[in-house]
Amino acid sequence: MRNHDMNARLTRTNTALALILGASLIGATAAAQACPKMGGHGGSGMDVDSKVEYMTKQLDLTPEQQQQVSAILEKTRQEQMRLRQENRAQIDALLTEEQKAKRTERQLKAVNRQVERLTDWLDLSSEQADQIKALFTEQRQNRALTRAQVHEQMSGILNAEQLAEFDQGHGRGPGGDRRGGSNCPVYD
Repeated sequence: MRNHDMNARLTRTNTALALILGASLIGATAAAQACPKMGGHGGSGMDVDSKVEYMTKQLDLTPEQQQQVSAILEKTRQEQMRLRQENRAQIDALLTEEQKAKRTERQLKAVNRQVERLTDWLDLSSEQADQIKALFTEQRQNRALTRAQVHEQMSGILNAEQLAEFDQGHGRGPGGDRRGGSNCPVYD
């Protein structure tokens, strides 16, 4: 009888813990979806300057601290880029030519989908769409291109109205990030 009571109590305790853990995971998932830039990478969706600016607003960083944080984040960004390139090279060495061709085809399809969405959203001309397609293809091949560099090149392709719409829809303009708002913490 005692074993039965103890087993029942353990089962209830395990069930309660599972429910608590499940609720925690759901809450974390919801938070990650609401603030995707938080991610597991400490705001990997933002460039170094944006992270420093956010931290400065939130934490009142001094100019000296801003420089130090910027240096740390830039060093981290460079190291992450180096590691991604190493990983890519190691994985490429494992892939067959057929697998590499399949990956390239998938990447091209993804670029085409991106350009189609942008064309519909921003009413791009065919010339603009071709230029953006070339830019996105270059970005996929040259992962060293930063978001800021891509944005700079986009600003040379889009007209002022399109660029403003693009920036607002991608969290650079008023209203923050369309996916999660500007209240999402993004610093490391």
